[in-house]
Amino acid sequence: MEVTKETITGRGGLSLFFRYLRNIQIFPQIDTFFGSMRRSRKGQPVTEIFKQVLCFFLDGTSRHLVFFDTLAKDAGYAAVIESEAASMLSSHSVKRFFRSFWWPRIYLFRHLLQRLFLWRLKLEAPDVVILGIDTMVMDNDEAKVRHGVRPTYKRVKEFQPLQMTWRQFVIDAAFRRGDAHSNNGDTVEKMVHHAVARIRKRYRPDAPIIVRMDTGPPQ
Repeated sequence: MEVTKETITGRGGLSLFFRYLRNIQIFPQIDTFFGSMRRSRKGQPVTEIFKQVLCFFLDGTSRHLVFFDTLAKDAGYAAVIESEAASMLSSHSVKRFFRSFWWPRIYLFRHLLQRLFLWRLKLEAPDVVILGIDTMVMDNDEAKVRHGVRPTYKRVKEFQPLQMTWRQFVIDAAFRRGDAHSNNGDTVEKMVHHAVARIRKRYRPDAPIIVRMDTGPPQ
């Protein structure tokens, strides 16, 4: 055993994740939807920011944005995700990026998910399209800033977004307060109507579509 001058890291799997994202051509799609968020040429391209944020989420070492400052000093981490050291984001950069989102831009994420879904659907060409709808409780009970949370059935203050899935993939999602159960309002109706219309138009007009979901509490 001896000291090495080579750049090493314990997060080698992130390299495969980044290359997967690149190979499925998601970055041009991200640039189409969110490229206008780049206000200055001096800043990092939006695709570079998304790449680092997505890798941060997958890594999971820390859930705190200040950890970006630690990663910015890690040459091995930068090499693994194929970013220049000078391009690594600081926590302040990430916070500014998140603050630039507002509802119309947040809604674009749903379009991005649906594009990926239709691409996979055409690729795998199933005879029957089976969709699932359910909520996902997000524990936000310990956060200092938690605007909009409500008590859920788990008796903690959380968010409870509604998700539509196909196989293991989330293909649509609506962020909602914690006390909004799976059949709250008309969100499910609109989500199903929109998904079916896109499947009929972009995949096959005659494809059988099955939607699995629970009824939710009575209204």
